[in-house]
Amino acid sequence: MPENLPRFADLNQIEEDLLVAKLRAARATISHPGEKGRSLEHVVATFLRSFLPNEYGLSTGFVVYHTPDGPRLSTQLDIIIYDAVRSSPLITLETCDVLPLEAVYGYVEVKATLTSSSDTASEFAENSIERCLQKNCELRRMKDRRYRVPSSESAVENRLYRHQWLSIRSFVFAFEPTGKTAQSHSDFAQRIADVSARLGTPTHLHGVFIANHGCFMTRPVDSKSARPEDYFHVNYTDTNPLMAFKTILLQGLAMFPRPQEEWAPALDQYLELGNSWQTKAPDLRVSPD
Repeated sequence: MPENLPRFADLNQIEEDLLVAKLRAARATISHPGEKGRSLEHVVATFLRSFLPNEYGLSTGFVVYHTPDGPRLSTQLDIIIYDAVRSSPLITLETCDVLPLEAVYGYVEVKATLTSSSDTASEFAENSIERCLQKNCELRRMKDRRYRVPSSESAVENRLYRHQWLSIRSFVFAFEPTGKTAQSHSDFAQRIADVSARLGTPTHLHGVFIANHGCFMTRPVDSKSARPEDYFHVNYTDTNPLMAFKTILLQGLAMFPRPQEEWAPALDQYLELGNSWQTKAPDLRVSPD
């Protein structure tokens, strides 16, 4: 009897072809850039939902994080990946959510086309890898996470615990490359490496996928032992890029550190409640009926 071998590569190619077809469909039917962008974000979110475990929530909107000047909102993110088991949006609006940093594992930028801008450009194009890296550097500076943790001295008390956690995972999902640099795997990987090094730590794109073209990833390093020349190396492949991207995404999310089970996000730190609680105790002088 012939051996029944799984044909994962064939399935991968079918999925990529379908994604590219959805871009063509959006272009053929939608002329408004904003609506076209939202349509593609929906396509990518639906695709991610098809294989991500249910513990990961998917939303669009903003991340609220701590700064020395108080809570601030990130730039708007196309897709936010967050802990749907232990957390939820801090604020839910009609078209977007606001999620506390403590709940967030990563984000995905969605681009119809991905290009590369010249260093001489006065401003990097919104669909350029340089703009993605600039945003990445800004977002990965958000590291101050705060939790309410049980007190070791009392079963009913808790204390505030501030933890400088890992930066969030960062991904880019594009439907096609445009421009000479983006269409060359080697040149595009070199561009990611060069711009990342120029921006410096904490810049790190975990995965960049371009449908029917390639997958790129910044090689992780151990900051405790790495030399300066070990940072910002970029791996790339044009073999089964969608399968490679799914693997990078799943592994990156699974290995992101989780807070301890009894820790709760310190939402009060964002809301700045400042409540002055008043208390009523039972009046023991009142006789029961």
